[in-house]
Amino acid sequence: MSSPGAAERGARASRSDSRTGARARGQSLPRESRLTARRQFLAVYNRGRRVSSRSMTVFALPNDAGGCRLGITVTRKSGGAVERNRVRRLVREAFRRHRERLGPALDLVVNIRPGAERRTYRELEAELVGLLGDLARRFAR
Repeated sequence: MSSPGAAERGARASRSDSRTGARARGQSLPRESRLTARRQFLAVYNRGRRVSSRSMTVFALPNDAGGCRLGITVTRKSGGAVERNRVRRLVREAFRRHRERLGPALDLVVNIRPGAERRTYRELEAELVGLLGDLARRFAR
């Protein structure tokens, strides 16, 4: 759908075209790289391994999907929707940037702990990378 006069200006009025973020550059995390169903989360919780840090707990389970997939949970104790969504975006971006370093194909569920919403991107990224390294070593054995 375009706005009146957009055709004359040679511009499109869709929201995705006006974005300058990761989606516009093709750097988003594709649906195939995300856990979307409750049963997927439960399988990782019940059969996976767990590592923890100050801001998050990561559960991991090998998969047959051919690559790593990510699911993120943030409780309401972490703040309002704006704070919770910010932490989700930061963790998703850190995962997107570092997922190639993970050797085996894993399903990952990251549970964000209260207090993580006050952490910077660099702090969250460092914690996630450290935990992913621990998991990679555990599954390499």
